[in-house]
Amino acid sequence: MAKRQISEPSTTALREQWLHALATKMKPIIDAKASIEIPAYRVACGFPSKGGELGKKTRVRGQCWSASASDDQHAEIFISPVEDDADKIAAILAHELIHAALPLAGHKRPFQVAATKIGHTKPFTTSEPTEEFMLWAAPLISTMGPYPHKHLNALVQVGEKKKQGARMLKCECEECGYTVRTTRKWLDEAGTPICPRKGHGRMVREIDDDES
Repeated sequence: MAKRQISEPSTTALREQWLHALATKMKPIIDAKASIEIPAYRVACGFPSKGGELGKKTRVRGQCWSASASDDQHAEIFISPVEDDADKIAAILAHELIHAALPLAGHKRPFQVAATKIGHTKPFTTSEPTEEFMLWAAPLISTMGPYPHKHLNALVQVGEKKKQGARMLKCECEECGYTVRTTRKWLDEAGTPICPRKGHGRMVREIDDDES
């Protein structure tokens, strides 16, 4: 009888096991701190469906699909393969877990309140490992071992087509919802507009197809 070949575990399986294990450790803490209930979920290393292209100035680093979109009612969370820093991945994962619990909130007030309670700060469309976040997340990360993945270094997707033209991007005030539209050129040169209402500060820009 021929000797059966035993294959090594796939990198994909190892990455997903690592991500799921960290999410499992984080869930009860996020639930308690943010006063939310995270539903059943799955976590994978993969490109977001929109805005995750390589070779761009900025990109979407994580994405959550609502449990209602799944046939078995599991939220689907994806962490970009461009990410390989455990602290940053933890912050992105926590951000997406809140989205799983608040699928209709987007980045509006309910999401902002929950994210603030776990240590995230403005702008709430991004997620960075702040000092407050790391106070509770670092002990969990330290039990995980290295993330079994390395940064994807390709600059452009094979066969990628060049985008044509430009479009107006929406900027929105997180406080009152006031919106304006402008081009990426002016956003890059001058930053987002300031809301005309006193004390509301700069607006948050729309996520473009190739940005985060």
